[in-house]
Amino acid sequence: MLYFIIAIMSTLLLGLCARLIFLKREMRRLRRDLTEIMHLDTNIQLTSRSFDKELLAFVATVNEVLEKSRYNLFEKHRTEAALKRAITNISHDLRTPLTSARGYLQLIESSDLDAETKAQYLQVIQGRLEALSGLMDSLFEFARISEGNIVLSLQKVDMTSVVREVLSEAYPNFEKRGFEAAFTIPDTPILCVTDAELITRVVQNLVKNVYVHGKSHVHVRLDDEVLEIANWADRLDSLDVDQIFDRFYTFDASRSNKGTGLGLAIAKELTQQLGGQITASKEDDMLVMRVFLPK
Repeated sequence: MLYFIIAIMSTLLLGLCARLIFLKREMRRLRRDLTEIMHLDTNIQLTSRSFDKELLAFVATVNEVLEKSRYNLFEKHRTEAALKRAITNISHDLRTPLTSARGYLQLIESSDLDAETKAQYLQVIQGRLEALSGLMDSLFEFARISEGNIVLSLQKVDMTSVVREVLSEAYPNFEKRGFEAAFTIPDTPILCVTDAELITRVVQNLVKNVYVHGKSHVHVRLDDEVLEIANWADRLDSLDVDQIFDRFYTFDASRSNKGTGLGLAIAKELTQQLGGQITASKEDDMLVMRVFLPK
């Protein structure tokens, strides 16, 4: 009987030793693989040959950390690229009206111009300076909103009245640019608790984006849950749509339309701070922006 017990204990001890040796080798291999993964630009994850639950749980946790690290690195690169693009765009937007205004001032100073021509040049200079002032206002507004330095004045707001008012103000711009406009606004009030001034600004920015950057036709629809604004945008691709709410992003690479790219970014920031959500998608050559109203 004693020999039988000793044999069993010996077998268990050998099995335990073998298991420890295997786990030690497995940990050594995992450490080697992890070191290699950390020094490579790769999406490879750790894999374990063991069936040990604790070791498998450890490997799963390491893979989660790797995934988070890769995501943070991607976001860092994306932020750096966006910052470089923003600096380039801001420099362009500031330099363009100033260069133009300086050129007209030089013409006025160096030329023997009649009073009417001088008045025309001065009017152009005023327009360029007003554009520069508008850009600066947008920059300060975006900075203020992004930092959360706004105080919400919440009240019951009828969204049908807000949308109708914004559309009536924008309609001359749609007509001037030859848009075919279709508006689907219910007759009954749609109430939500929000800041009337800020939600109006959101709608204004979205509508302005259409008549400044869109073309052909626009459809605005409002229901109990969503404000939807769609316009023809056949030249947009998925990358443009994904970046459309990024600050300083403009589809026009040459920036010939003199847009700051802040209008939609401001709309997104305001919507989120009001407790709503805003999305954009490409649907059958249409850019569709949806504001899920705050409740």
